[in-house]
Amino acid sequence: MEDIRILKHIRPSYDKNLILSRLGYKRGVTDLGDDFKQLLDNTVKLAEELCALILAYRTVDIEVKPDGTVRLEDGTVLSGKAMASMLSGADRAVLMASTAGPRVMEEIRKLMEDGRPSEAVILDAAASEITDAGLDFLMNYINTFLRRQGKMLTKHRFSPGYGDFGLEQQVHFARLLDAERLGICLTETCMLIPEKSVFAIAGITEIKSD
Repeated sequence: MEDIRILKHIRPSYDKNLILSRLGYKRGVTDLGDDFKQLLDNTVKLAEELCALILAYRTVDIEVKPDGTVRLEDGTVLSGKAMASMLSGADRAVLMASTAGPRVMEEIRKLMEDGRPSEAVILDAAASEITDAGLDFLMNYINTFLRRQGKMLTKHRFSPGYGDFGLEQQVHFARLLDAERLGICLTETCMLIPEKSVFAIAGITEIKSD
């Protein structure tokens, strides 16, 4: 099993329209007033300042089983039919983590306490998008190395909590990615603290020539 690799001080690019989507706004349909646009811009800038992204990844050998489970090289078994289907055809995978750190959630709670819920909701959506963008950055980063070997990551990734890939699987990611070293801990219900943190897995496949 390869060592864990950690990246810090990352500022990933992201689509601001995806923040609006998280807020329930539809592009070309919802009319955004000037006051809201200004509030949005200011709050997104605040999110960028407060999100101190830490990214981590680890490459592991895997064996995809017919029963919808994936066995990792250390004997860990991940269970989820959709996740296993995504990894079918791969014999290696990358475990990933992205965390924005605690400051942004502290500010969200403060805004709520100060009676500024609109800013709190926008900040929450922006922080979520930036944290997910961290995984996008990480996948692109990893692909730059894999392509030299004639390989690439699967187009999609899978995170615990999606479909039948239960939240309890976060325990395995936390252990294998040394979550405490990243400043991440798990609650008794397997939620991640800081809240703006996410784990994911993607497969490594051969680049097929036309």
